[in-house]
Amino acid sequence: MGTERYATPDAETVAAVVGEALHEGAIVTAEVRCEVEYDGRTSGYLGPGDRLLVAKPDGTFLVHKPANHKPVNWMPSGGTVTADVAAASGEPVIVARRSNPRERLEVRVHETYGLTRFDAADGVEYEESGTEAEMHDYIEAHPEELEEGLRVVEHERETKYGYVDFYASDASGTPVVIEVKRVQATLTHFDQLKRYVSLYDDTGDVRGMLVAPAASERVKRACRDAGLEFVALPDFETEADGTNASLADFS
Repeated sequence: MGTERYATPDAETVAAVVGEALHEGAIVTAEVRCEVEYDGRTSGYLGPGDRLLVAKPDGTFLVHKPANHKPVNWMPSGGTVTADVAAASGEPVIVARRSNPRERLEVRVHETYGLTRFDAADGVEYEESGTEAEMHDYIEAHPEELEEGLRVVEHERETKYGYVDFYASDASGTPVVIEVKRVQATLTHFDQLKRYVSLYDDTGDVRGMLVAPAASERVKRACRDAGLEFVALPDFETEADGTNASLADFS
């Protein structure tokens, strides 16, 4: 494992280092001023600005702006990343391509502030904690964390709409339908709980409880308006993956 750092390299050095590093299985990062053009499933253009480029030997290519954790442009693994010097401008051009689907991402570099080759070695698998299964195990063992006197009657009860995570009863014997999510609760999750609770409308009083690490005020308000409840388990908080979510869910 080793690192080579180039301060303000010229165009030929940028092209040579990117090409050699990726061919030899190294990662390349560059701090540049550039413009970006994409052509594929759609088309797009990003005007000149200061960005961080990341190129990986598996074909992954990322363009990061100074803010936000997600890249503004990217190419997933499975393609190729090449670098050359444009004949007309004499500036470096980095191109990421893949054939299925056919996509092309071109970065025209106007100024290179820094370039790094990183010969990295990492074969360790990521182990995630705070999974939904762990939340289920914890709730089953500690139902009082959701509410004092709560008792789990059945875990993963099958219904025509799917599996209810927990069918429980509260201290007064009222049935409680519990839906558990490991990410920030969304309106889709609220709708799912509402459907489950509707299955028991003809049995008299029944409560619905949505359990997640967090929820927006919009989701909490929807629960209150529908006579449902939201309970937070922040110890299991992980980054929301946005699955089945809309922008409204986070407002």
